[in-house]
Amino acid sequence: MKNNDRLIFLLGQARHSIVTSLDKSLLKTADITSAQSGVLFYLMKNDGCLLKELSQGLMLDSSAITGMVDRLEKKKLIKRQSSTSDRRAINIYITESGHEAATKAFSVVKKYNNAIKKGYSSDEIHVFRSILQSIIDKFGGN
Repeated sequence: MKNNDRLIFLLGQARHSIVTSLDKSLLKTADITSAQSGVLFYLMKNDGCLLKELSQGLMLDSSAITGMVDRLEKKKLIKRQSSTSDRRAINIYITESGHEAATKAFSVVKKYNNAIKKGYSSDEIHVFRSILQSIIDKFGGN
């Protein structure tokens, strides 16, 4: 295989580099990881959603989301509450501390998005975004 055909390897390396650096910045700024920030961002738009909806919205299996919710609840960034309509269902709410952490995290994520785009024209960014979305669509991201 030619070196320039190692797209899977390069995508993996790019993802690893970004997430590792982003997590360090997020932990320093907001005491959360990029995965945890995703939960908070989702709850800012869907506060009180069911645990199942959170899992589907973030495309995470139930065991992964349960562990993440446990850690965020321990940090008092979110809270669980039994549904009033179905006692078996759990609603997830973001706390005031969660809002503060999400706001801090958002500024870090925005800086990283800008850093990724730096040095590229708007046309190149559009093509890059289209390619990434195409990859997600091809391999079942929805």
